[in-house]
Amino acid sequence: MDTKLDMMSFSILRNARKAKNLAYKALKQMKAGNLDEARELIAQSDEATTLAQEAESDLLHFVQGSEKEVETWLEHSQDHLMSSLLATETIKEMIEMYAGNRA
Repeated sequence: MDTKLDMMSFSILRNARKAKNLAYKALKQMKAGNLDEARELIAQSDEATTLAQEAESDLLHFVQGSEKEVETWLEHSQDHLMSSLLATETIKEMIEMYAGNRA
């Protein structure tokens, strides 16, 4: 497997996992009533998500039109990215709902 391809895939995985972990930390802070900390963590999650999406875009451009063996890596990294996006967006909405109920 191509080293550059490996690094691109791992960048997606690393940042998607980071985003998801930060989102769940935000949820924990929200449940503890620490909305400012929850919002800060979700903002960090968004930053990690952006890095994962940029890495995904770079990877797709890198392999476009080639016959490289990328399906497994790409699918695995995209699965992590999609689950991270789902967790982050859901938790973001939960934080806003919680904040609205406290107002």
